[in-house]
Amino acid sequence: MDFSTVDRALTSLSRRHPPLPAEVLDLSSHLLDFLSSPDGLSENTVYARGILRLVELGSDSSSGGSNNDSGIITNGDTKVRWEPLAVGLRLVVDYLEKRTGELPKRSRGSGSDEDEDEGTGLGTGGGGVYADGPRIPKIAQLDVENKEAAAKKHSEPKVETSFPPNAKSPVFELMMALPAIVNAHVEHAEPRVRSLVAQTVGVYALYATSLLNWLGSEEESSSGENSNDEKKQLEKAVQNAQVGRREIHGAVLLSLKSHLEMKEPSREDNPGAASDGALDDTTGWRALETNLQALASYVDGCVGRSGTEGYRGGSYIAEEIRLFGSSSSNDGGDEYGWFLSGLQHCCVVHVNRHVRAASTASLGVLVKACMRSSDSSHRDLLVEGDSSFRSVLKEALRANLEDNWSQVRMAGSVLCRRFVLALLKIHSNSESDDDDEDDEEESTVFESATEDLVPMLLPRMCLNRFYLAQGVKLYSQETWKLVFGAHGPDELHSSEETKGGGGMGAVARNAAPLCRYYSKMCDADNHAVREAACQGVAELAQKVGTHPVYKEYISPFVTMLLQALLMCFHDESWPVRDEACLACGTFCLAYADECVPELPTLFERWTEQMTDQIWSVREDAAVALGDAITAYGPDMLEKVLAEVRKGVPAARDNPSMSRQEYKRLQNDAEAHTGNQVYSCGSLAPKLNKKAGAGRIGCMSCLVDRPKAPWEATDGCIYLLRELCVRFANRDESDREDVVVSDTILLPLMTELADVCRLSHYPQSDDLRTTLWRQLPPMAEALGKRRFKGLYLDLFIELLGKNLDDRYGTGASQLSIHAAGQCAEEIANLIGVGIFRGRLEGTGTGQENAFDGVMEERRREQIMSAANGKFGREIFQSPFGPPIA
Repeated sequence: MDFSTVDRALTSLSRRHPPLPAEVLDLSSHLLDFLSSPDGLSENTVYARGILRLVELGSDSSSGGSNNDSGIITNGDTKVRWEPLAVGLRLVVDYLEKRTGELPKRSRGSGSDEDEDEGTGLGTGGGGVYADGPRIPKIAQLDVENKEAAAKKHSEPKVETSFPPNAKSPVFELMMALPAIVNAHVEHAEPRVRSLVAQTVGVYALYATSLLNWLGSEEESSSGENSNDEKKQLEKAVQNAQVGRREIHGAVLLSLKSHLEMKEPSREDNPGAASDGALDDTTGWRALETNLQALASYVDGCVGRSGTEGYRGGSYIAEEIRLFGSSSSNDGGDEYGWFLSGLQHCCVVHVNRHVRAASTASLGVLVKACMRSSDSSHRDLLVEGDSSFRSVLKEALRANLEDNWSQVRMAGSVLCRRFVLALLKIHSNSESDDDDEDDEEESTVFESATEDLVPMLLPRMCLNRFYLAQGVKLYSQETWKLVFGAHGPDELHSSEETKGGGGMGAVARNAAPLCRYYSKMCDADNHAVREAACQGVAELAQKVGTHPVYKEYISPFVTMLLQALLMCFHDESWPVRDEACLACGTFCLAYADECVPELPTLFERWTEQMTDQIWSVREDAAVALGDAITAYGPDMLEKVLAEVRKGVPAARDNPSMSRQEYKRLQNDAEAHTGNQVYSCGSLAPKLNKKAGAGRIGCMSCLVDRPKAPWEATDGCIYLLRELCVRFANRDESDREDVVVSDTILLPLMTELADVCRLSHYPQSDDLRTTLWRQLPPMAEALGKRRFKGLYLDLFIELLGKNLDDRYGTGASQLSIHAAGQCAEEIANLIGVGIFRGRLEGTGTGQENAFDGVMEERRREQIMSAANGKFGREIFQSPFGPPIA
């Protein structure tokens, strides 16, 4: 079934197998004809009744049938299919949305509170509830031209046209029938039907409350177009619609309450929290998820500003204040205490991730409803410390901003933004009304507005800027910029013009809860959380640790953070080890004295990582050792050089194996039968657990094969690059007292060239690939004259032989491409003619191969210039800068 558009939904009925009844197919054909008709459908009674008949054909309302677990309604020997019901509801959603669009814009409740709704969702009146897929994060300045066009279009004068209904409009006949339909199918066995019921609830509430706003507007009140009798009939029809709206809300609440009373097990009582239990944590949980979506859609659709009787009603908070346990409600009592407690249970402890995400979305639209209300006391539900609603929001954010499922974490991030921006708006309004200017200790507006929530919110907001899931990461970075005004994607931001020092000042003043949270998350069950925590710790050292004012705020917690990072060195996930390695090097640069007690342990861990099975871990270990040399000077340099002298010749000890033997081993079915089964897209064993803690997630990236000797040599190549780039030039060295002279470097490079000539093991090609990728930055750091005089002849023969595979060495395309790139960059550095002359002197006959490489690069440059000249469209990636 295709529900993307109404015509596709109707067309898909004819493709169902087994075929649907002839009446259904004929009716869908007639409805399609109406859609293609040039006449409007607003006042088409036949079309509205056709929708109702289609819904009836898919339900048991007239036959008294029963609904079984398969979603097929049975009535004796007759089976009523669910497809007509689903398509009928889709038509209802489309019809009511169009009728809402025909009302004056101001009556639809559009305002500043809609600006943050960048998600999608049918029947929600602005996209505030996402139920049909992941929310698309808002990317600032992604397409400047489109923004300029939109701004130009917005500046043009608009002539608003509206077509409000009359008392005899067919829309009221449809609305009279919908409450019974919703009540009958809110717990339908087919989840697609339940989802469409939720959307129907949203558009019904939106249209009904928009009618109230329209009738209450001054234009309508002062107009004399309708007679008094017609106006009274219209008022009666609108009031009947409000009765139906409240009936729908009652049906949704009743179903929601019954599901909450089923006492589904919580995650704490469920071994499935570690993804290995029998309880279902993947599909929807009965009708609870769709009930929550229906509630959220209803709340989002109630666009009225107040709850008074008459034409200015329609505010959800005002009408249902008893649900929030407010002191202003005299009839609430404990009768409605289940509402907030049930939402908190669904957000925090429910076993199903879809339920947690849906309940979080419901809280988000409730926050929006508080801000939408014209009664300022309703906003106190968000601000007052003893507010039950604020307490539920706090616990929901505490749990969902660190949920292991990215879907739930994304929903929590959306709720966090909406709640925080609401608090900032309330604080701004109250601050402008307050004439007292008592300047207490300077703090950011965020800290003043959120008060006791800061120790809980700030650490989670910081960490989610580094979370592995791109949607959560980008959305959290955008939220940070909205709150603190940062000018980069992940900057803490400190500015003299920003009150309290911006985000960096807030982080520094709340260093204690932030550092404790980072340390805790370094031992989280989810590998993506541990990786993000390591990146967050590195950011503290890199940005706060180098700030002249805020550096001292982090100093008392350096030991605690280092201990957390040292624990991550032993992590089963190599990305975590990688980030921990870099973070420790950054800490040594920022807090050299504080790191001295842990330096022996750190050095041991870094040298272990230099021989890791993952190349990026080896490279970042080399970067961390370079940071250590910068921090601790000549003594550290001597230790590092000793490791390099030991590691460079290690590849000589690699066991001999031909390429044929290596391929035979890889393709041996018996060698791979009965071994550990791994998760999709990773090297993580399924259901893997670390000793003492249940580790979850599908990408723990565990690698447990023995380390190979050649990997130590490979790590030393990266370390030699760091020595050349940072310390080989006296004028540009990171430290004046640390210079790597040619007497130190030349023997090491000579040994490296000799070791890379070995080919008695199949991975020797990978080692040479690393060499060709790292040699150009080494040559540039050493300088043209120095490299050409002492080091070029060490590598040029081996480089020439690797430009193609004419010698039958079995060189891979990766190494051939890396060799060609290396030859081009070095030739451009020292001169193409000089490089070619040196290559001729080797006697390898590879001059033609070098000429081919340079010609290929020239063609690539010509093509690139042509693309830019003719304005070829550049691909825009939502996950990074444009790719040219």
